[in-house]
Amino acid sequence: MRFELIPTLNELRSIYARPLDATRFQAYLDTVVAGAHTAKDVRLPPLVRANPMAKAHVLEVLDQWLALGAEDTARTALEEASARLPHVAYNATVKVGLTLLDDVGGGWTNRHINDALRFQTAQALQTSGWVTVCLWTSDVPERAALRQLVLESAHRAAFAACHGDPHTLLGMMCQEGASAAFAERTLEFNAEELAYSRVVLAPHVESTHQPTVLAAMYGDDAARDWGYTPLGLSNQAGFQVALADALEQQAGAPP
Repeated sequence: MRFELIPTLNELRSIYARPLDATRFQAYLDTVVAGAHTAKDVRLPPLVRANPMAKAHVLEVLDQWLALGAEDTARTALEEASARLPHVAYNATVKVGLTLLDDVGGGWTNRHINDALRFQTAQALQTSGWVTVCLWTSDVPERAALRQLVLESAHRAAFAACHGDPHTLLGMMCQEGASAAFAERTLEFNAEELAYSRVVLAPHVESTHQPTVLAAMYGDDAARDWGYTPLGLSNQAGFQVALADALEQQAGAPP
């Protein structure tokens, strides 16, 4: 699978540099959508998820990412991913773009809803050919964190190209555990929290019920945010158990 980083952040900055009025929204449409009638026609799909009417604090964070050389870091991470990933037959170059989403000062963007689009990666590849890497205004801009996000996104794209989008909780955990391990993420749960979470998750691993599987992956706070029934889990419980399982499998693999 081949990846190409498409610069997007300066395009987004040019939108945010405009006054907060109707001319900015029109500039957003002209820059991002450009008369598209289908997903494949959209010029910059990653920016579709950005809030075109974001306030000044978003521009400040965007400038911090630009000053860090975010897109150079992302490009380097994609080169690393291509070198490390096993061969995946895919008949097109996957375009990758960064976007900045506001989970601090605007009502446009719900972080959990946007984050769950990771489970529609195969669909995104089919409809647009793009992978979006989301940055958030609440997160401190760091190159190391961006590298992990990009590695994770690249592995997720390769995984989705091979297996399709997951529908069961087990499928989601397999995708996310493998991608997190590839990105060299470390566990945040201790052994006791992992053991407890495994017990709660076990009855639901074959479930395809969206309220259940998303509550299992994201935990009780996100479940309440969506209006789903909490399962008694900490934040990101499904992801943590998935990473622990992937790391255990990795450690037990032959050299």
